[in-house]
Amino acid sequence: MEKKPNIIYILADDLGYGDLGCYGQKKIQTPYIDKMAEEGMQFTHQYGGAPVCGPSRACLMTGMHQGSGYIKGNPVKGNDIPLREQDIIIPEILKKKGYETACIGKWGLGNRGTSGYPTNKGFDYFFGYDSHKSCHNYYPSFLLENDQEYPLKEGTYSHNVLTDKALEWIKGRKDSPFFMYLAYTLPHSPYNPPNNQPYANENWNEKYKNYATMVSMLDQDVGKLMNYLKEQNMDEDTLVIFASDNGPGSNYTKEAKDMVDFFNSASHFRGMKRDVYEGGIRVPFIAWWPRTISKGTSHLVTAFQDILPTLCDIVGEKAPVNIDGISILPTLLNEGEQEKHRRLYWEFIYMGEPTGSRQSCYDLELGFKGVRFGSKGELELYHLNEDEKEQCNVANQYPDIVQELKEYLDTVRTESYYWPLPEYGWMRNKTW
Repeated sequence: MEKKPNIIYILADDLGYGDLGCYGQKKIQTPYIDKMAEEGMQFTHQYGGAPVCGPSRACLMTGMHQGSGYIKGNPVKGNDIPLREQDIIIPEILKKKGYETACIGKWGLGNRGTSGYPTNKGFDYFFGYDSHKSCHNYYPSFLLENDQEYPLKEGTYSHNVLTDKALEWIKGRKDSPFFMYLAYTLPHSPYNPPNNQPYANENWNEKYKNYATMVSMLDQDVGKLMNYLKEQNMDEDTLVIFASDNGPGSNYTKEAKDMVDFFNSASHFRGMKRDVYEGGIRVPFIAWWPRTISKGTSHLVTAFQDILPTLCDIVGEKAPVNIDGISILPTLLNEGEQEKHRRLYWEFIYMGEPTGSRQSCYDLELGFKGVRFGSKGELELYHLNEDEKEQCNVANQYPDIVQELKEYLDTVRTESYYWPLPEYGWMRNKTW
């Protein structure tokens, strides 16, 4: 492309596929993101990198799925495992092409002082939370700015500061293209916004009002960003992508499931966060780039590992050879031949129990998805093209496909010291 665009990737935290009006939400108001979808391209078959945030974000940044990627799970014993020096991620690639880079919000791929800290991985500027643990506090005494503590007044709601810093940083970018990774913490628990407007008078559970408020706050601040780009005549020079990291739900409890059901946050899909069923991994995805991206809806099956090669394609840089993603630029531009995935893979490991692994793979050529609990468990099989709700296990009808997908699941995964399959040796990690 002749002129390199600015790129803003906005990532919500635990926002469900069905939490936005443009994806069918009826109770929560999201007019700005809905307008973004109307003016851009809305994807119906976008998958996060994992059913929980850490490995999903690692997949996004490295272009590698959970099977081949280094970070396969959430923090071990509460400690984030950092990206390594050899893990090449998006900002490191874009800097080679003259981009200024910023990470604002939740990082979680390397704490301060480690090899994975944002300013050690290609970001010129970082503001926000470095770890998974710290970002669960919306009223912290400080956030991090680069490697220094940025004090906050008591009672300050951190989300508002993230938006202010994002707009402030964009305003200073005039002479070169920029990449901003705006990783909001909303609407992840705890559900304690400063107020619950505009839902205060709804006859709902208080927690439900707060959750809806957080989704609408997220929407309003996306609107602030989009309006600023339009006011400054930067919209036609800027690609903005909006997505969520995984399915909805704060944790795997009945209370969380009840709220997911109340809002229909997972839409018609089975499961929620931590599930390798569709509800845990299917996420909203909208791309907006006026006069460049075609308006409309795309049913292309795409996943987080596709972002890195797509951005490489946009800026004219060759993608690393060992990644799992494909460029979706032909779909965005509605020109050229679009490569398609053969298979996609996800997993979730609960280290506290010896049969805690969940694995799934989607064979796009066959149209079937396999799910199993424990690497020695029986494979459930769903004809995903005809049964998106994953209600009918047809494993007994297709033994050959079951065997093929079992063999794939047995071999797709690289060895991991930090995230071994629990049933094959989780106890070796008891001293972490």
